[in-house]
Amino acid sequence: MDSFPYADWAEALEANGAIYTFADNESIIFLLTGLGIAAFLLSMIHIIRNEDKDLNHAAARLAARDAVTGGE
Repeated sequence: MDSFPYADWAEALEANGAIYTFADNESIIFLLTGLGIAAFLLSMIHIIRNEDKDLNHAAARLAARDAVTGGE
């Protein structure tokens, strides 16, 4: 069953316009892609720094416990 009323996507875009308002603006697409990549990189840096801080804290806590108990 073919429910698509157009022969191809070009005909559908011509009849209805683009779904996104920025679809015909290539610079906005590049801007949004750049913002997405920047957000991803910043979130990775944040996650890595948090994990490093948490692991260092856990290692210091275990080292302190081993020093008190004599390593047992």
